Amino acid sequence: MLSEYGRSGVTKVAHPFATFLVRLGVTANGITLTGLILTSAAAVALFGTGHLVAGAIVIALCTLLDLLDGAVARAGDGGSPYGALVDAVSDRVADGVILGSLVWWLVSTEPDNRYTLIMLLACMVLSQVVSYSKARADAGGLSTPGGLMERADRLVLILLGAGLEGLGVPAALEVATTAVAVGSLITVLQRVWGGRADYLSRADAGGAETVGDR
Repeated sequence: MLSEYGRSGVTKVAHPFATFLVRLGVTANGITLTGLILTSAAAVALFGTGHLVAGAIVIALCTLLDLLDGAVARAGDGGSPYGALVDAVSDRVADGVILGSLVWWLVSTEPDNRYTLIMLLACMVLSQVVSYSKARADAGGLSTPGGLMERADRLVLILLGAGLEGLGVPAALEVATTAVAVGSLITVLQRVWGGRADYLSRADAGGAETVGDR
């Protein structure tokens, strides 16, 4: 949802700076990989050791690079399939490291908090499925909706929950992870249903091809 409504505004703000970076020879892939390294390091060093407030702030700042790489790609060569691949893989790795670091912290400090552990693990699995469902639909030529819980939405909720947890707000992480897990599940269902509707509409129009089971 945030990606759908906020992308145009971010693009307008970032474009002048992105153009400047392109003139300096900075590449979108370089920004993407730098953001991945910084985000992963911050997650392990801060979330993993219980510095939740600092971790939420630093990771939020690192994710700004994820907004900038797309702007640089558009200001440069307009983007490429390879750049999109690097960006997508980097996002999945970063998401896994962030959630994995929170799991590490939780198991170390609250081993009996099984509910939050289950929700964190559900977030790890479902966030990957949300992304895969879109990628697989696109590969099959199917149109699907963005859905309720895209990556930006998940990141905001997880970082907000972790930061508030670090400030001592009761059940902040539990609420955030539950919202992300449920929202991600709904998003998967939205995308699968949307893909089905698109497939059936094309079949009715006589334009659908048989797709093998995988």
